[in-house]
Amino acid sequence: MKEIEITASSYEDALAEALKTLGLTEDQVDAEIVKQSGLIRKKVTVKVTQKATAKDIAIDFINTLIQKMGLECSATIREEDDAYYVSVSGKDTATLIGYRGDVLDCVQYLTLLVVNKTVDLDKRIIIDGENYREKRTAVLSKLAKRLAIKAAKTGKDVSLEPMNPFERRVIHSALADDRFVTTESEGEEPNRYIVIKPNKRSFSDRPHRNGNFNGNRNGGFNGNRNGGRRYDNSQRSNYQQTAAPAEPKEEKPRDMYNHEYSINFKRTGGGKMRSFGEKKRTF
Repeated sequence: MKEIEITASSYEDALAEALKTLGLTEDQVDAEIVKQSGLIRKKVTVKVTQKATAKDIAIDFINTLIQKMGLECSATIREEDDAYYVSVSGKDTATLIGYRGDVLDCVQYLTLLVVNKTVDLDKRIIIDGENYREKRTAVLSKLAKRLAIKAAKTGKDVSLEPMNPFERRVIHSALADDRFVTTESEGEEPNRYIVIKPNKRSFSDRPHRNGNFNGNRNGGFNGNRNGGRRYDNSQRSNYQQTAAPAEPKEEKPRDMYNHEYSINFKRTGGGKMRSFGEKKRTF
């Protein structure tokens, strides 16, 4: 925090000069008169101190807590429109994260209490270590989608294990746009959990990707598997009547003493064959 002492002929002049030097506004500082002198030509010394912001209080508390825990890591903070994001890095970051982020959640909760006690906090404070939150979000999103498919197929509710508020928020967000299931939180803290419930329209009622319905997979409708036009009985009978009958093939008499026919008959089988000399006959 910035601090400065300015001496001027009046309190107002000293405060104005101090604000100009610090580059702050009056609502961002605390000012007090530390010395006054002179009767004719008055001199006023004003001490101007920058007010502690939520950002400053949060980062000071987290780094002090890490030091008290004896961990070799440090925290940095950045302010955005929706929240203050604290990133922890160092050798003992895994210890600060804990099992499934339970230690990290405790540090985050304590930081919120300390900041709210000092100033009016208008943003969230999110503490992360080595991108743990991002990795956990990806894992939970995949889990939510897999269990949503299970709930939609079976038509039964699927209950998840108890989760902290951050993890429950990830599950709700992952399935917010799913039209086949809904999510609800049940139970009491710290055992509050999420239940994935299928909608009235089940998973089996989804239309096929090719735009077909009623179980037709080949592009037709109403069970027509041939993918073409469906004819009724009258159209089918008319179609059969207009079809031209096939002409019978004319069979030529076979000469059993023909040499070529005997060879073909021998290949196809059909009886014993004996050959005498050059000419072959069938018996």
